[in-house]
Formats: sequence, structure tokens, C-alpha cells
Amino acid sequence: MNLTVNLAPISVQGDCSVLIGRQRYDEQRLAELRSDFRGTHVFRRDGPDSMIDIPVVPDAAPLGNLRETIDLRRYQRLWPMLLQESLIQLLGKRPIQSSKPLKFLGARSPLIEHPDLPEWLRRVSVTEIHTRHITVDGKQIYGIVCDVRAKSFILATCSELLKFGVTILGRYVQIEQPAIDERTMPKRKLIGRVRSIQGDDLLLDDCEAGFEKVAANEAFLEPRKENFEDCVRQVLKRDAERVLERSARASQNLAAGPGKLEHIDGIIRYLREKKPAAVPGCHFVIDAMLNTNGHIFPPGETMDKPFLLFDPSGSRREDWPEKGLKDHGPYDEQVFSPKSLKIAVVCQSRLEGRVDEFLAKFLNGMPKVFQPGKSFARYGDGFVKRFRLNKPEVHFFLADGNSDEAYAVASREALDKARDSGFEWDLAIVQIEEEFKSLADGSNPYYTTKSIFLRRDVPVQSVRLETMSLSDNDLVFPMNHLSLATYAKLGGTPWLLASSQTVAHELVIGLGSSTSSESRLGSQMRHVGITTVFSSDGSYLLSDRTAAVPFEQYPQELRKTLRKTIEAVRAEDNWRSSDKVRLVFHSFKPFKDSEVEAIEALTTDLGLGDVKAAFLHIAPDHPFLIFDHDQMGIAARGGKKGVLGPARQLHIRLSDAESLVVFAGASELKQVTDGMPRPALLKLHPKSTFKDMTYLARQAFAFSAHSWRMLSPEPFPITIRYSDLIADRLAGLASVKGWDPDAVTFGAIGHKPWFL
Repeated sequence: MNLTVNLAPISVQGDCSVLIGRQRYDEQRLAELRSDFRGTHVFRRDGPDSMIDIPVVPDAAPLGNLRETIDLRRYQRLWPMLLQESLIQLLGKRPIQSSKPLKFLGARSPLIEHPDLPEWLRRVSVTEIHTRHITVDGKQIYGIVCDVRAKSFILATCSELLKFGVTILGRYVQIEQPAIDERTMPKRKLIGRVRSIQGDDLLLDDCEAGFEKVAANEAFLEPRKENFEDCVRQVLKRDAERVLERSARASQNLAAGPGKLEHIDGIIRYLREKKPAAVPGCHFVIDAMLNTNGHIFPPGETMDKPFLLFDPSGSRREDWPEKGLKDHGPYDEQVFSPKSLKIAVVCQSRLEGRVDEFLAKFLNGMPKVFQPGKSFARYGDGFVKRFRLNKPEVHFFLADGNSDEAYAVASREALDKARDSGFEWDLAIVQIEEEFKSLADGSNPYYTTKSIFLRRDVPVQSVRLETMSLSDNDLVFPMNHLSLATYAKLGGTPWLLASSQTVAHELVIGLGSSTSSESRLGSQMRHVGITTVFSSDGSYLLSDRTAAVPFEQYPQELRKTLRKTIEAVRAEDNWRSSDKVRLVFHSFKPFKDSEVEAIEALTTDLGLGDVKAAFLHIAPDHPFLIFDHDQMGIAARGGKKGVLGPARQLHIRLSDAESLVVFAGASELKQVTDGMPRPALLKLHPKSTFKDMTYLARQAFAFSAHSWRMLSPEPFPITIRYSDLIADRLAGLASVKGWDPDAVTFGAIGHKPWFL
């Protein structure tokens, strides 16, 4: 492997003996000192009762009443703040967006250009510099981690935009606030949505308290992509689309591997040549980025693809789910029931023929459709044959139009038929349209129909009209995914993970959450926690949710919900109090100490004597990148995708508590414009009692290959992906009149992945 990680190690050189000041810690005093002596000293809390100051310019003396000399080479924890201050001074007049992390605007050519484009419309590169440390062979290595992004700015006030004819009604606006550090750009704060214009004022709704009205010459349009492009169109008229297309290509170049690496490498070389000062007489040395060909590189591995089991004996196994299902059938083939499904189809009456034609392909397969260069039909078997089912009984219920009311009438007609005939539907297939996404959830036929059937424990599989309209060659791919998700929603087990045998009972629990609010800036009144529970072989055990409570009550509610969940699994599997138990928690968000403490208290309450827990934050947003110099790109429409992108399965250990894992690599990108694939950063909470990071990283990766929603891998483990889906679906259903959230908590449907 020929890999580069975008961390450039730093060290100090020169006279590293530094006289510092020390005084008693006081929060207010620390803030005052940072304000009064910005640019001449840096300050840091050092322990619970003291704080230190370090002079960073010649002739400046320490301020603390106690003084001591330190060797800066041994105080690496001081390097990040010293380097940050040095870089701010080094960048001089270049616009600095923020100081922590350091973000500054590029001095290169702008990413959008036209002679008539006003100065207040800008799209430029923004470079981010973070300071991080990793551990290699037991030694801590500090370094700078650099990344670059494209960012759009609308610098004109709303008053000026109105003169240009730019529409601001219904759009969110911001006001400028002074920056804490005067060397950085002013901050912008989102305050509300423009309801109307009254003279020189904007009247707002969905606004922060106290901002019901704002002067148009003090407000700025939120620089979202659509707002920025609307401004360009209004200003440049006929030239706009050509300019925007050229700008998109320039921005894409910055997001793709080669352009991103070139920019980052250039920034690091520039900083190295400038030798940023740490303190007078001592400067930072910035090395090249970590590379596998260098003398320092963190340990890594290409993780094995997890094997999937297609029978309880474990004799039928594959690492490719599609092949496994075709060759062996589903894991629970012998016990799945019912084999003869009763299916209700809800669709618009004007589309009955097209839906009927689609269902025939879905149920019976497309044996004559071959992909170019393939000798087999990707969806030749069809849903019935693939999952070893009998011919289903299918009934159509027609909606007289595309309104939620029409869909509700058809859905209730289906339920009435089942009641009158003395049977229950096993599945509802509902035809929807792409434009339904633009409707409010409460009037969306998708959520209306789903709520009606879920209340009767009937799983729902929706299919977009746009999907049905694809050519046969393109249709086979969504057919594969639809068939898998449908079988899982029925309560089937397509496959399980071939997990290693362990002494401990092990549960892998995904924690997700949603915050209810009727608006972007309205009070975030209620917080709902979502848990999904799996055994180590990937068996989906159940999901649950906390009550909707104010955020400060969330840890207690989480504890209650987890207790109920774990007790249910414990009773079913007959755990004894002396049994060894391992609980692995996955979360998209950093674990708060209050959450960890709530879970620790829970294990005591349950009377489990031998429990270990791992709290793993799976972070999609972080500054680390991995470049693979052997990846020349994968042919795709419009060029090559994933050039220099890392491959799925790559795992790099940054320390005993942090790892980079590539869940979705170059091959998983859908198109050329997707840019650079990023690894996820796995961070183990310090209060974890199970600390085997390699085990945890491999397990998380296996769970990303275990989705019953699609045959291709997920970009994140299903533990948190499923929680995310549940939160999204519950939020939509909550807007439907008459919906009862207990339907999926206490109903039989709650033990099936109804949300896929």
C-alpha cells in the first residue's frame, strides 16, 4: 500500500527554554487576560486550580505572579495553542474565518468568475488547519491536519439585494456579530425567516426571541447553495448557468483527490518554509504528511470482508450477499412463515396497468435482462423464487388521485376487505411519486398510508413511480434492494454474520436521537432517544425509543429504555447474574458523561456482576483524510471517480482510543462528482471498560456490511444507520393526524425492521 494521511508531524527547534507565568485559576480572569493580551501572550488552564501564560513576542514578560522555566520540547500539550497563535500572525492580512479550528480564505483564483459578478458574491477555497496527536509505537506524535473546502459568501445586505431584485421572502437571514478575536471575520448568526417587508424593515417568523423585526440594511441572506445561485442568476441573467457550471467544476476539482492533495501539500510546504515561531528564539518544524513509505506511519490493516451465513448450520456462507441469496436462499428458509403471502397494493387508478406490470417483474423476476458483459441475469429469479416463497395472493386498491386523502381511502378499503374476509395482510406495496418528498409530512401520501397499515401491524414497502419507469437494464438494481428490504420487513432473516464465538453475552446497541421542533429556530422542546439492539451475529432483536422529554431529562429516560430493552433480551436468552456480559454502544454523537453514567448505573441495577461496556462514537465529521496513491480511479459516466480515494475495509489505528475506518471507499462512490471518500473516525470514550479498539473497529465494519435495506454496503454500521432511519420515519409519521407512536413500540411490527 502507498498511503498518505493528511497529518504533518510538528516539532520545535531552537531555544526551547521558556519563562512562563502561573497564577490561581479564575474563569472570568482568564477571559479578561485573553482579551487584553491577545497577540502577545497565550493562556491555558493548567490543572484544577491554576492557569499559565506564555509570552509569544520579544520583550513580553510573563504576567503570573509565579514564574518558572519550562523546556517546551517536553510540554507538547502547549504546542496546539502556540501554533494556532503563530499561524494567525503569520497569515497577516489574509481573511481568517475562525481561529479554532483555524479557517482562512484562499488567496488563489476565486472559484466563480465573471466580469459583471459583483464583489459581494464570492465562492472561494477555505483551508482548515487542526492540531491533533496520534500514538505510534507508544510515542505521541503531534501534527497539523489540513483540509480544504469550497465556500460561498453573500456579503451584501438584504437592503442591497432588494435593489438587485433578489427574492428574500420566505428565506432565512442572519445578522453580523463582532468576532471574539478582532483578527478574524465577524460571525454571522441565523435569526429568522422573512415573512414580509415593511418599509426598510424585514418582518420575521420562525425567529429567535427578540428578532421579530430587523432592519434590511443589517440583515444578510443565509448563504445556502440555492440562495447563492439564485443571486448569481438574478445578477448575470443569461450568462448565469454557464458561470455556475464552470464554478461547479472548479469546486469539484477541490473536492476530488488530486486537487485536494495538491492544495493541502502546497499549504504544508508554505508553512514549513515560513518556520512559524513558537516563542521568541524557538520555531516549529513541520514535516511532510505521514506516508507508508516514511519512517513513521500508524499501524493499519485491510480488514477481511465479513462472511454471511445462509443457514443455521453455518455450512452455507458467502461474502457477497446477492450470490448467497441466489445460491442458498435466505437463512431462515426452513422456518419462515407464511410462505403464501397476501399482498395489498395501493396505487393511483390511472397507473394501475404500469404498477401491475412492475409487480410482475418484481415478484417473478426479469430472466431475459442481462447486464453488458455479464452471463447471468442480475434479477432473473425474482422475489418469490429468491426467498423460496409460494405464489402470493395480490389485490389492488385504487386511489382516485395523488392526494393523501385518496391514498387513505384506498388503504382503509384494503383493511376493510381483510377484516370482512377474516384474514390479515402480510404486506402492503404502495406506489408513490418523487414529488411527494416536497409535501409536508402530514399531507404526504407516503406517511399517511404507512401510518394506516402500521397501526394494524402490516409492513409497508413503497415504490416510486420514477423507479418503475426505469429501463429494464437500470431497473434490476433497485429491484435487488427492494426484494431484500421487503423480505426483512416481513420478519424474515436474509442472512446473519459469521461472528466469532465469545464467552460473553454480547449486545451491540445503536443509539440515535431526534429533536422535535416545528421550525428551524423554534424551541427544541422534546428529545427522543432511539435504540436498536443486535446480537453479535447481527440478529436484529428489537428497537425502542425513549419518551419525548426535555433534553435535561434525556439521560434518565435513556436509562429506563435501555433497562427495559436489556431485560427483555436477558429473559429471552436466560442470562444468569454471574454470566459475562459485553455491551457495545455505537453513536453518531459524542457520548456525554451523563449518558455513560446513566448506563453504568443501569448495569448495577440489573444485578449483572461481570459487565464490560464500550462507548464508541462513530464520527463522520472530522478533518482526517487518507489518500491511496495506487488508486487511479474507477471508470464512470463523465470520467473517473474516486481517484486517490482509499478502499473500503481499510483500518488505521491512530491511538488506543481512535481509529480511522473506511466504510465506503472509492468503489462505493456513485458518480464522479461525489469527490473524495472520507473515512469515519471511531473514538472510544475514556470511561469504557472494554477497550480492544481493533476488535471494536472490525465489528463496526462487519455491521456496515450487514444491511437488510440494500445489497450493497452501508456507509456506516447499521446499528446507527437503523436508528437514524427510525428517527426519520417517526418524525414523518408524527405529523400524520391520528398516528399513535405506540403502534411500533408495543405492536408486533416493532420486532421487525419496519423502517427499512
